[in-house]
Amino acid sequence: MNTVKAAFQRALRLGAMPGSLLDPSRSFILRSVLLLMALAPVVDLYAAGPPLPRKTLTLRRSPNAYGNQYFHANSAIPLKSGTGQYRNVLVSWNSVNYAASKRLMIGGGMDLYSTINAARLSPVWTARLQYCGPLSENTHLGGTVFYLDLPLPKDPEAVGAADERGLAVVQAQFTWGNADDQVTFAGGVAHVVSTEEQRPIVTISGAKRVFANVQLITEHWAILDEADDLFTHSLGLRVVGDHLAIDIGALYNERLSDRTFSWGLPFIAATLNF
Repeated sequence: MNTVKAAFQRALRLGAMPGSLLDPSRSFILRSVLLLMALAPVVDLYAAGPPLPRKTLTLRRSPNAYGNQYFHANSAIPLKSGTGQYRNVLVSWNSVNYAASKRLMIGGGMDLYSTINAARLSPVWTARLQYCGPLSENTHLGGTVFYLDLPLPKDPEAVGAADERGLAVVQAQFTWGNADDQVTFAGGVAHVVSTEEQRPIVTISGAKRVFANVQLITEHWAILDEADDLFTHSLGLRVVGDHLAIDIGALYNERLSDRTFSWGLPFIAATLNF
């Protein structure tokens, strides 16, 4: 397997469940409990104030401020200028995305587990720059550049220290729809900085609001290679709130199935508006 594919697999695995994968069931349960405990004070803070009537609680439809974010990919629908989002995936992975203007968004993230893991050369981090906006009411166009810094072994099966690092991706994006119901097509190039190796990368993502405050989200990544293509798929639900959204889903990749569950890698994430 080439270096681009090795980097992409490790990046998606990190994004879905940072940290140790030696015992996926125990890791998922422990990290889920820790994340829910961490979110409890936040939920209480936003719930403070006079209680709403029962009818309002039952039927109220929260505004959807998460139209730019799928699970790992982004749409071409911009955030409102001057606002941002903090995202946490299973406690360890933390990222921030901020709209510097109506079309320009700047983001970055870091894996906390890698900062205390002595086996790594340095913390795993990422930076992202996106420029996007509407062409019409339901069509949006954008471009994204992001860089992921992490150890990349020459032999993906090797356990030793990393010799290469740095994965850069450039993509153009087209989104049709709105924050509630949308589909995004994106294409570009994945490039390993240290080896100059690159491959075409394609993503197809979609979201559908199936209940008042529940959204179905699916995401599909492909790195194209004449000899051996690499595919990764995600499916799950998002509970939409005024200030907080909770994602629960699973990521499936054939090469990772023997190290996780046969049906995929479960994850839980939270996104907080600010």
